[in-house]
Amino acid sequence: MNDATHNEERQVAENLVTRVQNGDRTAETEMVERYSRGLRFLLRRKTRDTTLAEDFLQETWAIALVKIRDNGLDNPARLAGYLCGIANNLALGEKRRVNRQRTSVNSEIVALIPDESSNPFRHVSRAEVCKQVRGLLENLTKERDREILERFYVREEDKESICKRLDVDGIHFNRVLYRARQRLKSVIEAADKRSHFRVVS
Repeated sequence: MNDATHNEERQVAENLVTRVQNGDRTAETEMVERYSRGLRFLLRRKTRDTTLAEDFLQETWAIALVKIRDNGLDNPARLAGYLCGIANNLALGEKRRVNRQRTSVNSEIVALIPDESSNPFRHVSRAEVCKQVRGLLENLTKERDREILERFYVREEDKESICKRLDVDGIHFNRVLYRARQRLKSVIEAADKRSHFRVVS
């Protein structure tokens, strides 16, 4: 981008910000149309998920427009950078959330294994606990047991989405989850006999 084009872009950005702050809804539309293509490309590259990118694009505009309407921007000429910053932060937050899910295990599952000094689960990272729990889940004979336990406890998905995935209602979900936990407990008890684990009842 040469200096003339750069200066023109800065002027356009400043004009749009001023008009939006003054309540010009047409300027909001122009702003969205002007910058959405670049933001969409950025978010798709960051998330690798078209649907998620569209959700974050809408959220970016929701955040930005409220900010500009209420307070404007300290540097209106850097509007594009401001928008990219919001989009980047949303994508980064999602990445951190996913990473937390990959390295955490719901405490209810961990509670099936006692927290004693002799317990090999005690002195390992939660990522390692997650790996160990996944290994125990693989020993379950029923695929549905494995799926509901992994989705609810390991991935920490919400109950509503799991019910939709498994085509069950909330009451049935509770029964399925209870039975799956009982069967997992049996698997851990079998591992206890082999590895000197003691399961807390």
